[in-house]
Amino acid sequence: MEIWSNTKYWCSSLDLIKESIGKGISMSNEEYMSEKNGQRNLKNKKRRRRKKLMKRVMSCMLVLIAVVSGIVSAKIKYEVTDAFSTMGRDKSSDLSNVLDDKDLLSDDQIVNILLIGSDKRATWSQKGRSDSTMIATIDNKHKQLKLTSLMRDMYVEIPGHGQRKFNAAYSLGGVELLYETIAHNFNMKLDGYILVDFEAFKSLIDEVGGVDINLNQEEYEYLTTAYHRSSVLDVVAGPQTMNGEQALAYTRIRQVGNNDFERTQRQRNVMTSLFAKAKAMPFTKLFDLGKTVLPYITTDLSNDEIFRFGRTVLFMGTTEIHQMRIPVDNSYTDEKVNKASVLAIDLEQNKQALSEFIFNPVSDEN
Repeated sequence: MEIWSNTKYWCSSLDLIKESIGKGISMSNEEYMSEKNGQRNLKNKKRRRRKKLMKRVMSCMLVLIAVVSGIVSAKIKYEVTDAFSTMGRDKSSDLSNVLDDKDLLSDDQIVNILLIGSDKRATWSQKGRSDSTMIATIDNKHKQLKLTSLMRDMYVEIPGHGQRKFNAAYSLGGVELLYETIAHNFNMKLDGYILVDFEAFKSLIDEVGGVDINLNQEEYEYLTTAYHRSSVLDVVAGPQTMNGEQALAYTRIRQVGNNDFERTQRQRNVMTSLFAKAKAMPFTKLFDLGKTVLPYITTDLSNDEIFRFGRTVLFMGTTEIHQMRIPVDNSYTDEKVNKASVLAIDLEQNKQALSEFIFNPVSDEN
């Protein structure tokens, strides 16, 4: 009995101890959880404060960037606009005022700019001749750049002057008559023009550091024979970088190869190399290039149009220029008119070829 009583006593004591320990543990957990929740809430508050602070800092930074960007953009636009003001602008020769072009071939996503290289010298009072006439095409529909040469000896109708060589249009009536002649014969709308003379051409090439040209043996022999002074004598046969004076002489060669056909190809070679060099230049260099060359250029393009077309070309993501020549092969005959050599062309065939090249995508096959 005594043993049982002692056992019962110790069991009761153990129960009391267990109950007390359980209560103690329970209270400790509650206090612990309470403290933990308090720490979590404090961390959340700190995190929210940090987020608010970061948002304010970011907002201030964005405002600051916007202000600085606005100031820089305004400064750049002012300087570029000031540089554009040095170009020749003749409102009377604005192509949009020359003729009613609503029936001419055009596309809102395809821009055609008339490029005129005039052989006018600084001492001449007359307009000079269009030594080179091209159509530069910015095809934003198919993301392509195109360049078409219009050969000077084509025998075509010049409005008001009858049948003449194509390059007579510019000397007879300037840019306006040249545009009328292209529209009359090829039914092509042009969106503006850029006219450069020899000095502009040479300065442009010198400013980009020269153009890369591969001179064949016949071309080399002609240049070093026909030119008796100047840097033209420093050319070599084979690949080289030509300065402005050398490149100008190269583009004017007609006496070797396939006469004016290869001459127009040489002109496109120079334009292609020139474009690749210019597009690889940083903006600051391009701006310096513009300031040097723009005073030699005459155009009817507005500043906004130049900005827009330039931006389109820069972001098109290509430096490849697809090339064409009018007249196309097998579409002309060599003839003599008043003892002068001319190209009698199949007008319809060339009109169709020009339209297909400009308004359709150019593949490797064609």
